Amino acid sequence: MALPIMRPRYCLPLAPGTVLQLVRIGMAVLALLLWLAAMAWPVPSHARDARAQPKTPAGTPTQAAGKGFVDKAEVRDGVLTLQGWAAAYNPSVYVSLAEIWLGDKRVYRGRLGFLTNRPDVVEATGQPLWLSSGFHLPVRLPQDFSSGEFSLRVQVTNGDGRQFDLGIGKQASVVQVPVGRPRPSMYAQLALALSAALPVGYLLLSFAWREGGWGARGFLTVVLTSFALLVAGGWSGSSFSLLLDQAKILQHDGASFIGKAQEVRRDEWLIVTPLAMSQAAEPNRLSSVNPLHGVYGQNMNVVGMSGAPTLGLEAIAKPASWGFLALDLRRALAWHWWFPFFACFFAVWAVLRCWFALDWRQAAVLAMLVPGSAYSVGWSGWPAYASFFPVLAAWAAERMLLAERKLGAALWGLALGWAAAGFVLVLYPGWQIPLAYLMALLMLARWWQMRSFWHWGVAQTLGALLAVLLGGVLLATWWSDAQGAIRALSQTVYPGQRSMELGGYVEPWHLSKGLANLVTLYETSQWSIPSDAAGSLYLLAPLAVMTLLHLFIRRSLEALVVVLWLFTAFVLVHMFLGIPAWLARATLWGKVPAFRLDVVLVLVQVFLLGYFLQGAPALRQWAEGSRTRAAALQGAAAGTAIGFAWFNWHCLSMMPVPMQDWLNPAVLALALSGAGWLAYLLVRGQVWNAVAISAVWTLAVSLPFNPLQQAPRHVQLVPELSSVLKRPDSGAPRHVAVVNEDLWVGALPVVGVGVVNSFFYDPPLRFWRDLDPEGRLDQVYNRYQFMQIKLEPAMVDSDFRISSPRMDAVTLGVQPARFDFARVKADFVLANVQDAVLLEGNASLRLERTDGTSWTLFRVISGGQRSQAHTRY
Repeated sequence: MALPIMRPRYCLPLAPGTVLQLVRIGMAVLALLLWLAAMAWPVPSHARDARAQPKTPAGTPTQAAGKGFVDKAEVRDGVLTLQGWAAAYNPSVYVSLAEIWLGDKRVYRGRLGFLTNRPDVVEATGQPLWLSSGFHLPVRLPQDFSSGEFSLRVQVTNGDGRQFDLGIGKQASVVQVPVGRPRPSMYAQLALALSAALPVGYLLLSFAWREGGWGARGFLTVVLTSFALLVAGGWSGSSFSLLLDQAKILQHDGASFIGKAQEVRRDEWLIVTPLAMSQAAEPNRLSSVNPLHGVYGQNMNVVGMSGAPTLGLEAIAKPASWGFLALDLRRALAWHWWFPFFACFFAVWAVLRCWFALDWRQAAVLAMLVPGSAYSVGWSGWPAYASFFPVLAAWAAERMLLAERKLGAALWGLALGWAAAGFVLVLYPGWQIPLAYLMALLMLARWWQMRSFWHWGVAQTLGALLAVLLGGVLLATWWSDAQGAIRALSQTVYPGQRSMELGGYVEPWHLSKGLANLVTLYETSQWSIPSDAAGSLYLLAPLAVMTLLHLFIRRSLEALVVVLWLFTAFVLVHMFLGIPAWLARATLWGKVPAFRLDVVLVLVQVFLLGYFLQGAPALRQWAEGSRTRAAALQGAAAGTAIGFAWFNWHCLSMMPVPMQDWLNPAVLALALSGAGWLAYLLVRGQVWNAVAISAVWTLAVSLPFNPLQQAPRHVQLVPELSSVLKRPDSGAPRHVAVVNEDLWVGALPVVGVGVVNSFFYDPPLRFWRDLDPEGRLDQVYNRYQFMQIKLEPAMVDSDFRISSPRMDAVTLGVQPARFDFARVKADFVLANVQDAVLLEGNASLRLERTDGTSWTLFRVISGGQRSQAHTRY
């Protein structure tokens, strides 16, 4: 008796015909793959040409497949751009494919793109069907493509497979590939890869380990190692490369890698970063008053945000600038960029673990939402830097109060004093005032909750004294150098005497803009710029529902949560409704722009999420007590999700129409669905899932915003300018009056050349009084300003005039033929070649040299020299 064949349950019996059919299908698929591989395999050009030509009898003339011409070919910034035309003789086929060779290397194989009208081609060839034959094709060259001169060949393939070569014009016959910017070394790229892989890998593996691996200390070590690797590799996300590349007067060894520099971040790459770099370049290195900015110098202790390095004790409270004190330029710039993000993450992570007793892994993911938010990234990390100090101060103050030993209390007191001083030196009241209120109120609430666990003793007294002593010494040192500039700044029309901010003018879609950052963070128009469009994934509405649920279940709320919601209510009223003038004046909130309050809303949300992450098990346990509760909670979650999605849709629909058009239906549906899903998870008590999704969403949107590149180790003037403007000795720097070119104003001080017109935090009143002795235009120039010099040939009544085109700019308009540039104490005048034509007849100037395309340098001559013939060009 034959034994039955035992088949596993997961195996299906197949009939013989079915097997044969599957074999045939497999062979057909294999043949198709082999054919595709053969088509994709590079074929020598002579073989391809022979294969493409149809067989024709001997003696039969062969008509050409088509005709075309390359009019222009140039390489700029690694992109080869071709301009010309191409058309097929056969009117029933399309020009479908183009292949481009530089020398013997093929650099492109693809379509020519959308063809444009070329009426000149029709006129020259007599072919009316060749009207739509023009092309403009940009092609990025391979990163390893060498520089030099290369012959150009372009071959076009028609839809019928026939091919023809395009003619090459004289301007395109030889393509000059300039020396490209260097690429980061393999060691630098390895450091970058490790800096990302170590913390992410450690965090992911820790979730798989029962005890979390080596715990929080191991994670802290990994994060610090990541920071060290980024600094050692010289990596930066600054958009400073725009200044280096577009100024056309600088040479540098910075290396681009991935991403795009952000033009919108001008206050970072054109003002703050160059100001910090100029401190390392000027003759009196790191001095408080930098003589490179303005005729009489500028006090660098009033530069806010991440600050400018100085040699006084106040430098201790400017940690973002420490790299300029001890590292080379490349690593100093890397430190300057990364410190705000890492420092903020560390402080928020520590506070979340301290206040809410969170698992270190969950606290780490939640803490990423502050420095990684689009708002922080879109503002070059400055919101993270401003948040770091008060959050650290709150943590240090609590640890000092709970310390049992004098040494521990003393160390925490020193950290508290240092953080307080650093917070003052951020020098931006629009962020400092709301952050100070938030963290001070939270510390009071926290101390109230912890009042039974701490007592004031000798250790606390010692810590408090050291905090006051260190903070006082650092601020006193800073004040001794900066008091004159601070007093002058406080008396300015802007920002010292700016109108009181009463709020009430924020757009109704402000709390929903974070959902649209997938698109709006990367678009610029007259209605929106990325920095202002940047926000966060605000979940305040579902968090409010959770708060009501916890109140219903527990019949009470902790003081910390009450303070968070009261503060949030005040912020929202200030943003959308406004507050009375007397309240704004009494609380200093009159100095807070209503649209800058994302810096505190992000922190409030993270602290609320931390609180509910801690209490989520209790909510789930309550719901599991009965089916009625579970159904009620699920219904509340679903209702909240639908309502929250509708609310965000309603808000986003109020944006200007061009901004709404950016959000195509698919993106809008994805954003609203994600918002509803997050709301549902929160109300259901699945807070950790909501936090993890929010973190991934936030980082995926914000991380690509800034470029990733290797900062320059050396920056210098082009030799033609350097030989004239750089002093061979260490004497006072020469000063250049820059005409109508913003980039040169920021570029020259970076390499140690002084400028007459600069970016001034405290107004250069002495300079303006030289031109306006009676001070009649004080209301025009007494302000924080970007000083510009512009030519006004039509000016008749005078040689110059002073105006303010906007709140933060002052323009000195000069008559190019008559104005005496010696009046502004300039040694040289630098202008573009177009403006140089207008300055040619000025008796106070003598042509020094020009590159003929970008810049022209004039020397300012004294009155005794003006009798000599003026040099023309």
